[in-house]
Amino acid sequence: RRFRSFVWQGAFVSAGTMGSELMFLLLLLCFICAWTSASLAPSVMVVDILGSPHTTLATKVAVQVCAGLFNRKDSIAGPAYVLMDSRDRRWLESTEGIANPALMSIADFLERCLHTDISNGVIRYNITSQQLVLPNIVTLAGVLDAVPLEDNHPAFAGSPIVFDALRELAGFSAYDATLYIYQKHVNQTTSMSKMNPGLDVHHHPANPPLTGSPDPGLIDFIVKERLFNFFLNTGCIPGTREHSLMEQMVRNNPWPKPIAVYGYDDTFGVEGDLFEAETTCVKERNLGQIASTGVNNLAFFSRKPRIDTPMVQNPEWEPRRFNASKTYITLIVGDGDNIAFIKGSRRDWMEQRVKHCRDSSDYKHCFPLVWTISPHVLHLAPDWARWYFNQSYETGRDYFVLPPSGDLYSYPSLMPDEVQNDFVDSTERDCLLLNTSGVVAWEWFGSWAHAIKTYFPKYSKHGLVRSAFAVDVPFNLPVPSFWELWKHDHYKILNGNVVLFRPREWRGTSGSSGIPLSKDTMLSAKQMAAEINGYAKGTVSHIYMTSDGGAKLDDFYDLVQDLAEHVAVVSHRVAADMALQASIAALNSESLIVI
Repeated sequence: RRFRSFVWQGAFVSAGTMGSELMFLLLLLCFICAWTSASLAPSVMVVDILGSPHTTLATKVAVQVCAGLFNRKDSIAGPAYVLMDSRDRRWLESTEGIANPALMSIADFLERCLHTDISNGVIRYNITSQQLVLPNIVTLAGVLDAVPLEDNHPAFAGSPIVFDALRELAGFSAYDATLYIYQKHVNQTTSMSKMNPGLDVHHHPANPPLTGSPDPGLIDFIVKERLFNFFLNTGCIPGTREHSLMEQMVRNNPWPKPIAVYGYDDTFGVEGDLFEAETTCVKERNLGQIASTGVNNLAFFSRKPRIDTPMVQNPEWEPRRFNASKTYITLIVGDGDNIAFIKGSRRDWMEQRVKHCRDSSDYKHCFPLVWTISPHVLHLAPDWARWYFNQSYETGRDYFVLPPSGDLYSYPSLMPDEVQNDFVDSTERDCLLLNTSGVVAWEWFGSWAHAIKTYFPKYSKHGLVRSAFAVDVPFNLPVPSFWELWKHDHYKILNGNVVLFRPREWRGTSGSSGIPLSKDTMLSAKQMAAEINGYAKGTVSHIYMTSDGGAKLDDFYDLVQDLAEHVAVVSHRVAADMALQASIAALNSESLIVI
């Protein structure tokens, strides 16, 4: 009783301090738990292929497959990161803060992959005799959780054989292997991917020899996401059995529509690769591309939660009221639909851009600049998206729009209504997440009249897309009916709230590219500036820069130095505002502001 009385008395006496002590203990416990959790979390396994120049293709394939499996199950043995090109270290440091990673040997990496719960075993094959069907074997690796290995590979011994490709796919062509895996495994896959096994499709398009090597970069992501990976050289050519199989696959599958095709189709190049946008490959017109061939470590970056809340773009700093004595021009950095560019050259350009603005913040050195960025970076590599946006905050004058042609690189006006409506919905969702209202719009050269009449007006309903910057495909074809649509206007107003800008592409500065009818896309910076300076005052237009002809970021800087005083470089949002205001002013001439 005395003891209990003492305890109760003490409790009452210390009632004023008990709360703070209890709170301290709870916080200490939370800290210990968090520290323990962090210390027990698997660290990133980093494997260096770039620094091992004698690594065979078969070993690279095995490493990439294992990277995909590790990153799909990163809670078991930890995530995996593979150094395959010079930028991999830079991205690892930028996103993970790891400047000098401890490297795991390739042998130890494969050993851990094959002898944990990461994989079920091996796929037995021969990369020399079965290189043509390697894309299909990679599909099997993803759906079977198995690592392709040759008999003589050191890691092969002691591993169970999950699939014997030497027996099951003996003598198979690319068609045979694609049909076999489609019939057995399509319902275990999530979308399409195309990976050239090494065919020389540019010099011998109809019957290309197997003289090159496949790029294994995308394999980790293909495996992680269980993509249906293949390559049919004539898969987009009507009348061939490969095309018949392609039609069958796009009609009967479990994949979302329009179907996103990862990798790249470089078959039948005609001033570009004829089927690179995928939409014209099949009569269903339900395909679009996510250009990503050779991009490694997407399995690592995509294991993190996708960005599902809107990003924040820079505010405008230009006046938002139309001035008829000025010319307004938006400068757009293209090629952001290609994930390889986002990983590579566009990072270099962005770093160069930030340096320019740090060196001098005046208008000529830090003018408004618009970048195309694939909306799929939001889930493929959310840390990359954050990096780009953070860089834009350094300048305060950089902005982002959707690349060709919105959600996917495609020709959306050719899609059937149901698929097209889904495409529009996806593009508008992308605009919300990237906090943008602009999109670069590529369309097949004969479809513009139809696109303007039926496709682009669909964006008027919600008003999320306010500016579309047109690019004709192929870029150099003069189409009389197309140009008649524009007459001499630089843009068209659709339904009162969507501005469709006339194509103006800048591919390089050499004056000639050897491609017929392309001279005006290869002007020098001085020539391009003279063209813009010569526009009628009150004009609102844009320049879309692509690297296809060697154009570089410095060309925009050279251009701006030669622009006349009445020319204002503006963001995509200001361009849309000016075009809409100019349109209203043209109808109500008394509201024009002339200075």
